[in-house]
Amino acid sequence: VDRRIVDEIVDIKKSAPKKIFIEVARGSKEEVKNKRTGSRKNKLIELYKACGEDSSELFARLESEPEDKLRSDKLYLYYTQFGKCMYSGENIDLAALLNDNTHYDIDHIYPRSKIKDNSLTNRVLVKSELNREKTNDYPIKAEIRTKMYSTWKALKGKGLISDEKFARLTRNTSLTE
Repeated sequence: VDRRIVDEIVDIKKSAPKKIFIEVARGSKEEVKNKRTGSRKNKLIELYKACGEDSSELFARLESEPEDKLRSDKLYLYYTQFGKCMYSGENIDLAALLNDNTHYDIDHIYPRSKIKDNSLTNRVLVKSELNREKTNDYPIKAEIRTKMYSTWKALKGKGLISDEKFARLTRNTSLTE
């Protein structure tokens, strides 16, 4: 962190901040500036190709999906989760997902009341009722972690979820200050 920014905050508030959050952009290198990151669709297609037969039905649907539709976080999470709820393992009804907002939610693994992290690493697509039951609890209930561990591990192994997301899902200790 640039010390000048912290010094300015201390000068204005007349005390040191309790926490400092740093948001990082893609970078300032010339080769990165003004360039798009890789498309979500292309990234997913490459991951699905590596999955082989595990993904044949979803892969066909993904290939026909317009690129701009995958800008929807719900749809992108749907594909990274192989079309399954991350807390129950049940199939997600794609029509219900796309046509109304009552059946499925994007849940923050680390609750927003505790950490302001809205990255895809901290979000999963789940049935609305399970999200309501979870409320602001963390860690995720032991029975969910036990039931879903092998599914989450398989998604991580296929590159569909990151090591960090896997760690957040499987962690069994509370968050601390």
